[in-house]
Amino acid sequence: MLVPVHRAVSALLRVMLVAFVTLSARVQHSVLRSKHWFATAAAAVAVLGLIGPYNWMWSNPNNWMW
Repeated sequence: MLVPVHRAVSALLRVMLVAFVTLSARVQHSVLRSKHWFATAAAAVAVLGLIGPYNWMWSNPNNWMW
């Protein structure tokens, strides 16, 4: 009884993996071929640049008290 269940789960996981890899490749291809991919990259860098100091400031109150 466990062998058919194992095979079914393995097949389902394989299908999910192939779908995920295909979708990821298509998204990456679309982003890289887009004329405005640099705007997305710049926004991501800006957000990450703001999150780092914010987390540093609020992790310890002594960091921002002069």
